[in-house]
Amino acid sequence: MKPYPRLPIFLGVLASFAWSEPYIAVRTGFKCSMCHVNGTGGGKRTDYGNVYSQYKLLMATPLNDSLPYSFDPKLNKAVSLGANYRVEQVRTLEYSHGGETAPSMDRPVIRESNIYVNIELVKNFLSAYVDETVGSSVANREMWAAVKPTSNSWFKFGNMLLPYGYRLMDDAAFIRNGTNFTYSRSGLGYEIGYEPGPLSLVANLTADQFSSVGSAVFRDLPVVRTVRVGGSYADKVPKAARGKNKTYGGFGGFSMGMLTFLGEMDWIQKDDSLHSIAQYMEMDVLPTQGFNVKFAFEYYRPDTRIGQGQNGQIREIVGVEPFLTSFLQLGLYYRKNDWIPQALAENQDEIYGRLHVFF
Repeated sequence: MKPYPRLPIFLGVLASFAWSEPYIAVRTGFKCSMCHVNGTGGGKRTDYGNVYSQYKLLMATPLNDSLPYSFDPKLNKAVSLGANYRVEQVRTLEYSHGGETAPSMDRPVIRESNIYVNIELVKNFLSAYVDETVGSSVANREMWAAVKPTSNSWFKFGNMLLPYGYRLMDDAAFIRNGTNFTYSRSGLGYEIGYEPGPLSLVANLTADQFSSVGSAVFRDLPVVRTVRVGGSYADKVPKAARGKNKTYGGFGGFSMGMLTFLGEMDWIQKDDSLHSIAQYMEMDVLPTQGFNVKFAFEYYRPDTRIGQGQNGQIREIVGVEPFLTSFLQLGLYYRKNDWIPQALAENQDEIYGRLHVFF
């Protein structure tokens, strides 16, 4: 395994970002609640989020100019729908070590198949929200009601995803799987959010978990267009487990011209002696509207008591993401995996293509 490179870590935070695509929020300087019904990001888009996706993310081509979208997700003034469907075709490349071989294979993978319903019971004050996974054993991902005492605050109660770090679509990412804040983990509880000015503060409490996120966004600065800074913290609620099962870290980024940089680093304490480190870094290049080029680097050290040469795991990703037309995004990626050589499956590189239909 290659030694862990001493790359700079971009620290900072904003809870969870557009479509599990954090670079969009970093690039625009928007808060999650600007484009999503869920104040912590992801899921159903607001009216503004729908308009933004059709006019600011879309490739500017004569075809798109001649094919204006005709679908309206609003059933009436109070009820609106949304959906995300992502499917990947993955080719895992052959890897050999010590006379053993992990063969190449092809497989389709459904990354997301969710339908969203939002009902405004009292306009701008009381709403009910459902996020349902179709065709999965994890059916109801979220079902909550929200009260908005003011335009920049909310109180939610019900079943919801727990706020922590970047809400990347890839639950296998080290900052997702390593921290155990994934799309398959939701909880019944309460959440308070407050967004005064450039700040965003969220606290969530379930029967066994407390998690919180705080952040600040700065726009139109010299040289850079947007900057986000902040941090997140989570701990077990049972008194006996408190302090022994905590997670904390920083994440965020900045945008400059056609470049967007973001990163996250987390420290995971699973008991009195075992500590893990998870890291994610990403650079996105937007050479023209509707065509994103992505470079990502991941690092995971599951036990800091073991030397990083025997315990550190690395992933490197490069890909392109064109928004071809309304409600359709494509993706093509290459992921290089590097761990201890005897771990055959974890060293198989991957090539995968993605189809993403959304509204």
